[in-house]
Amino acid sequence: MEVLGLTIFISFALGALFAAMFFFSQRDSRRGIEQDALLPLDDAPAVKKPRP
Repeated sequence: MEVLGLTIFISFALGALFAAMFFFSQRDSRRGIEQDALLPLDDAPAVKKPRP
């Protein structure tokens, strides 16, 4: 039964570590490489600068 307790403890520790790392990465202000790769597919219209 000690193995079962140890397995559950390690599972919770790894789950908490994953959740902490996930929320920390979402809080980061830099964009990820995936977002930069998808920029050519963005449908937002380009902003035109007014002529002086």
